[in-house]
This record gives sequence, structure tokens and C-alpha cells, in this order.
Amino acid sequence: MSERIVYLMRGLPACGKSYTARRLAGATGVILEMDQYFYLQVGDDPASYDYSEERLPAARQWNFNRFRRAIAAGMGPIIVDRGNGLNEETYQYARLAVENGYRVEIQEPDSLWWQELRVLLKYQTHLNPAVLDHWAEVLEEKSRESHRVPRSTIRRWITFGRT
Repeated sequence: MSERIVYLMRGLPACGKSYTARRLAGATGVILEMDQYFYLQVGDDPASYDYSEERLPAARQWNFNRFRRAIAAGMGPIIVDRGNGLNEETYQYARLAVENGYRVEIQEPDSLWWQELRVLLKYQTHLNPAVLDHWAEVLEEKSRESHRVPRSTIRRWITFGRT
């Protein structure tokens, strides 16, 4: 019997969500990462991350459909690795999980840089914006090889929360 738990990963790009997701999944869990859409469903090369903001709604629906199938199959643990800001889409995942007898936990990365950044985010209204600009630059660099998230997008997510 698989563990009936859903972890909703929460955090900015390049903060360790995927690493933490793999640890939580262990040998029997399933990771549903929306970024997989841009590897597997877009472009011709599955080794290439072909992000397109216009395709974001399709990517969200693709990942949610995979989530529905994993829930219906009774898989677990299920880790949803997609940023998971506290928004309606995240609540859809949580509602479906609970309706099907799963426990839901919001899980954040445990990397040292995420722990530091998390404190800065909490007190960002009291900080010089240059500090957050610096972190957006650091995360852009860290994500360059995998997701290529632009600094401006990361900075927007820092200020307004990730959707």
C-alpha cells in the first residue's frame, strides 16, 4: 500500500524544490513537475527545455491531468513540483487530494539558500530592493542550465508570489 500523501512543493526556481521532491518521493513516489511539459510536450528534443509563456495554461492542465490519474491509481506519495503559490490552482490540487483520502502538506526546499531567502521574503518590505534584485540574479544564474527563468520573472515572483 502506497502512502496517501500529497506534497505541494513551494518555492522559487533553483532553490532546491526538485532535489527535495526526489528525496520525498523515495523509490515508490511519483513527482509531477510542470516543467516536464516543456521538455516532453514542446519541441523536438526531450533534453531541451522549451519554455513558452503562451503554453503555460496547457502545461498547467497537462500536469493537473497527470495528478488526477495518479490520485485515481492510488499512487503515493505524490509530489507536485510546480512552485505552488497560495492560489486557486494550488487549492484545486489540495481539494482533489483530500476528496480522495490523501493528506496534503505544503513542502519547501531545505537548501541553505532557500532558508536564507525565505527570511528575506518575509521581511522584504523592510529591505533595500537591491538585496532582492541580487537574489533574483543569483537564482537566474542557478537556473540557467535547467529552466532558464529570466531575472525579471524571478524578481516579479519574489515581490508578488509565484503563480
